[in-house]
Amino acid sequence: MKDKLESFIAENREAFDPHLPDKNIWYRLENQLDKKDQTKMIMLWSTKIAAVLVAVLVCGIVLGIAISKNSQSDLNYASSPALQKYQETEQYYQQQVNLKLGELKDSNTISTVEADLKQLDEIYNHLRQEMIQSNYTNTEVMINAMIKNQKTKIEILENILSKQNKVSYDTEKISI
Repeated sequence: MKDKLESFIAENREAFDPHLPDKNIWYRLENQLDKKDQTKMIMLWSTKIAAVLVAVLVCGIVLGIAISKNSQSDLNYASSPALQKYQETEQYYQQQVNLKLGELKDSNTISTVEADLKQLDEIYNHLRQEMIQSNYTNTEVMINAMIKNQKTKIEILENILSKQNKVSYDTEKISI
């Protein structure tokens, strides 16, 4: 088959030579080739840009996690004797708060109290972070503020418990 085609072309070569393709055909072919190259280039660039954006996003997330871990570090209780004493006080107050929370009976009251305590915890954590960031320069002042925060939590819980006990006492009195 190939030999027949080659021999046909060789025999009739002179008949093919005077016929040149129209120039418009070449322009159309060139334009189509350019469009394919442009779309490939656009896709290549957009892929590169997307990859760079993903890499920047991942780096930002990793950096954010690292910064948040550093900012949430614990107090260095060994840095001063006042902090060592405060560690025991902190544990005592936390234990008292947990005990008083366990005494609450009404689920609506518990959810409201927990929301209030959460706000106090945010203030407390802010004080801790401020102490760490200041390299423990105002330790006494900060410790006093944190103790006051803990006392406020206990006072809130005691007030609610006294109201709860009064309501239950009044209910018992009425039922008798």
